Amino acid sequence: MAAPTTQKPLVCFSFAAYAKALIDHLKASNIAVFDGLSDAEFSAIEATYGFSFPPDLRPILQEGLPLAPGFPNWRSSSPQQLQLILKLPTLGILKQVSQRKFWCESWGAADQPEDTNEALAMAKKFLDKAPVLVPIYRNFYIPSEPKLAGNPVFYVNGGDIRVFSFDVTGFFQEAEFLNITRASRIKAPAWAATAARRIEFWTDVAARGDKRWWSGDLGSCLEEMFWRLRNGGWKDEEVREMMMMDGGDERKVESRPGVANGEEGVASHVRVLSVVLLRAGWTREDVLYSLGIQEENGAIEGKSFVDFQV
Repeated sequence: MAAPTTQKPLVCFSFAAYAKALIDHLKASNIAVFDGLSDAEFSAIEATYGFSFPPDLRPILQEGLPLAPGFPNWRSSSPQQLQLILKLPTLGILKQVSQRKFWCESWGAADQPEDTNEALAMAKKFLDKAPVLVPIYRNFYIPSEPKLAGNPVFYVNGGDIRVFSFDVTGFFQEAEFLNITRASRIKAPAWAATAARRIEFWTDVAARGDKRWWSGDLGSCLEEMFWRLRNGGWKDEEVREMMMMDGGDERKVESRPGVANGEEGVASHVRVLSVVLLRAGWTREDVLYSLGIQEENGAIEGKSFVDFQV
């Protein structure tokens, strides 16, 4: 008599189950949701615009079509509108290149060519080969290739390009932009991506777009501050203004007054940001937490700099 075999349990998940939970969550959060796209509608859209919906976005749109402001209306928008939405990332990058505000070393030259037409031709050559970015909401896009679940979601706004979440589930989990409170976020499924997959072209330009004008010791400190402020609900424009950012153009650093490297530069910049936040109405505790200030550092006559300002 043969000995019984031990079979390992199979780990299964359903995109459809997650999609239903997500759409129900959006409806409960007062987001307008209409009937999902049919197979015929998916086929027509993909044939018209030359891309395939990623396999983890498709079930969501099949379950329900969000139509709150900012979501693409795949059913009723005109072909011209949808074509423009799909081209916005490319057009934004080319505009930045033409204004000499954006360049990526991986395009074949460490520095942007002096001739604008030559620079645009080089950038366009790579853009033409790049996977189509499928709009999810406003400036948030997911690559259509590879045709696998788990592609990262990119934020693309002109030359401001970065990885926003590891996959589409992470995108909808960070739902404050939809006026959904942090406490009522939908939970990410167990199969959600835990790292950003590399995407041809877009990963490189996102790495270039994430560069700040700071570097060295000052850089690591300010980078942490930047993301603390962003995660705290401040808009990019507001953070840039507070941190005297110029959109990543490192060539302007030398002419920027008050920017210094090393410990002195870090301390000086922290003081400036502390004053800005305190005057904006932040509490002492919020400033200390958001800027990662250690109270024993920068003490002034027995008090921290923040206490001194308060």
